[in-house]
Parts: sequence; structure tokens; C-alpha cells
Amino acid sequence: MHVYTLDPLTPQNQDKWDAILRECPDTTAFQSLAWRDALANAFSQLIPTYLLINQDDSVIGGLPGFVFQPIPGIRLWHSMPWNLFGGIHLIGSGQINPEPLIRSIETEAAAKGWCEIRWTLTPNRTATDGDFFADMGYSRTDHFTHLLKTKGDVESLWHAYNKRVRGAVRKAEKSGVIVTDTDSEEALSTFYDMYLMTVKRLDGTPKPQVLMRTLLHRKIAKLAIATHRGTMIAGLFYLRFNKTVTLWCEASVPAFLKYRPNNAIFHHIITQACHEQYEWVDFGASPPENTGLIAHKEQYRARRTDFASYTKVVSPLKKALWTKSEGALRQIYTWMQRSG
Repeated sequence: MHVYTLDPLTPQNQDKWDAILRECPDTTAFQSLAWRDALANAFSQLIPTYLLINQDDSVIGGLPGFVFQPIPGIRLWHSMPWNLFGGIHLIGSGQINPEPLIRSIETEAAAKGWCEIRWTLTPNRTATDGDFFADMGYSRTDHFTHLLKTKGDVESLWHAYNKRVRGAVRKAEKSGVIVTDTDSEEALSTFYDMYLMTVKRLDGTPKPQVLMRTLLHRKIAKLAIATHRGTMIAGLFYLRFNKTVTLWCEASVPAFLKYRPNNAIFHHIITQACHEQYEWVDFGASPPENTGLIAHKEQYRARRTDFASYTKVVSPLKKALWTKSEGALRQIYTWMQRSG
């Protein structure tokens, strides 16, 4: 019988993390060490709790996680914020009984007063481990992303696009739209102003600029920008790790959408992913009600891929307090990002 244990990631052993996680088939930039450091740097309320998974005497994977402390006295453990993939990651195609690892987190929650535990699993782990969480009293919330398998073949992908996408990419090119990757501070600043306007238009919550800057500096992110006659008219901040390119933060100027810059950017990133031998392009999770966004992703032949998060409330009273406060605090945070 195998014995599973968890060891905290420390400055002494953290060099192992990315090497181990690259051997796990489903990992993306959101499980990398650079992502952990960038989040911890950008959000003082997020405290990393990254753990190495051991089987007997061998390291077989990793379990990323964060304690979120939005207000004094309230602490929640999330395997990854914002419904991004967290959970258990194992080298190769390894399978284990996750119950001992789940129990370890629950023991920690009881000892440290965490009021909620939430695991967001990859699609594969949702399929293999979801029943364990359900049997252990976790409530399930379903999500989905859109994944495009590249097969390293730009030509095949181009012909698989919906004809409207091909027409839009051609229109962008004929209109003089130029798409390039950049990591310059000036370009990031211009993009971020555009991004704030886009998020405000969509009534969303912006990610902080310092988070993007750190990810660029750590070389795990790129910024693709579309320019027209020397003016930036659209951009997409995307991430790269292991086998996956992840499309993350998008922005555009409405007056220039007639030139189809977003289609040109998507095609540019997909082309780069093929050339650099990435196996997947993850278009990101979509709100179920946003049928237009879903249809747009599927025009590139990205396929809907289901996954789930599993939540257990440890302290209903504290959880209720946070739920009551969350809306007001989110508004304050959004105002601070737009003002800063």
C-alpha cells in the first residue's frame, strides 16, 4: 500500500516545481512558479500554499493552492483563484486515490480556521476524481473552456476555421492591420489603458497591471498587439507553459473593430503556437449566457471542454459574512484599478 504525503514548497526545494509540473500532462501557466509569484506580488490577500506530492519516497506531482484573506478573520483555501485549474497534478498519466490528499487539506483547514475549501480541477481530473469529492460532501459547480488541438499544422487549422474567420483575417491584412508580439513597458501601458476601458464596457473586474508586468518579466507571458497606421487598436495578453498557450486578457478600441483586429490576433497566436510546438490553445472559460463569445471561439474550431469546481463550507457563519461583503469590496477594488 502506497503512502502519500505533502511537503510545503520552500525556497530550498522550489526549484523542483516547474520541472515536475512540466511532466504533468494537463499543466498550464496557471500552475507555474511564475504565476504563483506574480499573484502573491500583486495581491497581498493571496498567500501561496504550494505542496509537493510524495508517493513513498518519490515526488510524483504538485498541488498548488492559495489562502485568500479578503478581510480580517476570513480565510478561504482555493486550489486556484478565479476558477482556474488547480487541484492535483501528477507526473505522466499517474492515478492515485485522492482521498488522503483531500483529507490533508481538510485537516489544515480545521487547524487554521479556513472557512471554505474549493478545488477547481482540470477536465481530466474532473472525470477521474470528481466522484471522490462528491462522496466526501463537496458541492459541484460546472464550468467549461474551449480548447483547440493544434497538431502543429497551421494550414489544416486555417482551412478548418469558419469561412467568416478566414474572411476577417484577410480583411485585417488588407486593411493594413499588423500583429506583433511585444514585451515593452510602453506597449503594456498603452494596452492596459485600452484593457481598462474594455473591462469597464463589459462591466467586468480588471486584473492589475503589476500582475501582467511580472508575468512578462518572467517570460511566461506575451502581449500580442494589433496596430493600424502605427496606432495600437487591439491586444491580447496570453500565457505559455508546458504544452498549452492560454488566451487571457483581451482589449480593443470599438471604433477600429471594422478592421477585424481581434481575428488577426487570434490567428497570429494560433500560428505561433503551431510553430513553437504547443499542443493546445486554451481560449478560456466563458459565461454560459454569453452565446456570442462562445460562438466566436467555436468559429476557430475550438471545442467546448467541461470541468468543475468542488466546494465545502467549513464555517457557514464566516462564509456568510464574506458573501455579504464581497460585492462592495469588489466594487472598491475595481475602482482602485481604474483610478490607479
